[in-house]
Amino acid sequence: YPASLGLMSRQSPYGSMWNEDGTLRNRPNDYSINPLGNYYGQNRLYKINTLFSNLFATVKLPFGFRYNLSFQPSFGFSKDYSFWSSSTTTGGDSHVGGYGTRSDASSYAWLLDNLLTWNKEIGIHSFDVTLLANAEVSKSWSSYQENSNFKPNENLMYHALQFGSRPGLSNYDDYRSGNALMARLNYTLLDKYLLTASVRRDGYSAFGQENPQATFPAFAFAWKISEESVYKTPWMNQLKLRLSWGENGNRDIGAYAALAQLGSVTAYDGSSIMTGVYNATLSNYGLRWERTQSKNIGLDIGLFQNRVNLTMDVYDVITTDMLLNRKLPIITGFSSITSNLGKLGNRGLEFSINTINLQTKTFEWRSNLAFSMNRNKIKELWGDIGDYKLLGESRSGELPDFSNKWFPGQAVDVVWDYDVVGVWQLGEEPDAAVYGLVPGNYKAADVNKDGKYLQLDDKKFIGHTAPRYRLGLRNEFTVFKNLSATVFIRADLGHIRSMDFLNDNYSEQGNVNTWSFPYWSIENPTNDYARYAFPDNLGQYGGGLILYRPTGFVRVQDVTLSYNFPTNITQRVKLNSLRVFGSVRNFLTFTDWQGFDPESGMSPMPRVFTAGVNLTL
Repeated sequence: YPASLGLMSRQSPYGSMWNEDGTLRNRPNDYSINPLGNYYGQNRLYKINTLFSNLFATVKLPFGFRYNLSFQPSFGFSKDYSFWSSSTTTGGDSHVGGYGTRSDASSYAWLLDNLLTWNKEIGIHSFDVTLLANAEVSKSWSSYQENSNFKPNENLMYHALQFGSRPGLSNYDDYRSGNALMARLNYTLLDKYLLTASVRRDGYSAFGQENPQATFPAFAFAWKISEESVYKTPWMNQLKLRLSWGENGNRDIGAYAALAQLGSVTAYDGSSIMTGVYNATLSNYGLRWERTQSKNIGLDIGLFQNRVNLTMDVYDVITTDMLLNRKLPIITGFSSITSNLGKLGNRGLEFSINTINLQTKTFEWRSNLAFSMNRNKIKELWGDIGDYKLLGESRSGELPDFSNKWFPGQAVDVVWDYDVVGVWQLGEEPDAAVYGLVPGNYKAADVNKDGKYLQLDDKKFIGHTAPRYRLGLRNEFTVFKNLSATVFIRADLGHIRSMDFLNDNYSEQGNVNTWSFPYWSIENPTNDYARYAFPDNLGQYGGGLILYRPTGFVRVQDVTLSYNFPTNITQRVKLNSLRVFGSVRNFLTFTDWQGFDPESGMSPMPRVFTAGVNLTL
């Protein structure tokens, strides 16, 4: 395991990671656990072997038909063995006397495709027909063992887990199968009217016995307007309209999600250990495919002899029969059941432009700009109708899911929480005391002005966790056709992210370190970060308080420089081609996010330098 960043942030700069004899010190400052303990103290064997192949054959048939057969088998084998000695956090604190695990897994899968194609041109008509029959099978077997408290010593590690006194084991095997039939027609008239129609029928073993299969049709039409004889716009040499409608399915569920599964439990009756069996999950014989229906309209435009190319798409997507784990009342004896519920809408815009900015015999500069935005909305949730309270108002209609923070009519990623407007300052003691707070505590908007922070009255929709806008800009430069440079810049904008550590309980403040932020104090009356003190008074916020900060960014993602050696040089050293290159990933980031990285949150994002040589003999 890597070093623990959470434990690292708690270390005192005056502590020591190592003992005087060179061994790892378990508690560097005599309180917090060493973040390097599991890294240096873990012995691990991790090995994966994979064998796969693609066997295929092509047969030409009469009348222009062609038959393609493809068989793709694969085998996988893995071992993941680990041991943590009693001097480590895992082997000495989380467990006693050392802790070892062994995980063995193997898998076998195959995919069989039968393709029959036919291509034919008859005058002004062009036909491209594809027929598919597909079958697939996947099998896997896994075994897991663990033990701790090893006697007489821990020297054999994971090689002999039987010497521990607290064994545990589990096994899991699964079998999945699927099949598909598909027919597709691509028809072109006069090389300017294009029609695609397809229908696909898929089956999957994980769904209920009532609905293992589903049918998904699709249609698309394109019109090359610029090919019409009446089109007279020389500076816009290409204009193409695209329309499409189609459905597809999602089968991302467990192999036995539709079945009632069993669990086991052990008990000691005073003389022996007994094993009992119980129903762990509920069956759903009606479980069916999740369906997504999409509509799209697009334009392809070429300007100035294709020196400028634009592509625009607007889409409207509706997902129904969503595969969700619906929570159940505890009185049922089950926590949830996999069901088809809900309706989710997505609308968005995608736009890209490719340009040749400058082109001479010795220099070329090309650019690509991409922009996208997506807005989703929960159109239906669980279907439960009733009265509820939200945003301080009494409402009637479909009930929200407060536990998952899903609200009909709102986005899936909407943030429902207190609107933190700052920090209580000196001189505001009377106002803060109304809420049981003091200067240095967070100040949130009291929507109904009743002197209390109650989640159903005062929590608001304060933002979204998914980017509202995405942009990407790539610039490519070529000098003398040999030296090239590429710079890619991208941006995710308009979203927020939680900073959970700002909600930490500061009861250990005298013993551990913390992240270095400008916390509020009398000398530093900031309005961004509360005081670092105990008690933190977060309990005054009904339903809890989570702090969010803007996490939009602009990043110079990739910078690459390469040189292709001229042919007259490569031929001298008996090479067909020779290219040297260097690149930097995550070169620069511009953001207001004060954690390590706006994408990874409080985890570091490495800057990666790469150099290489490509040659062809």
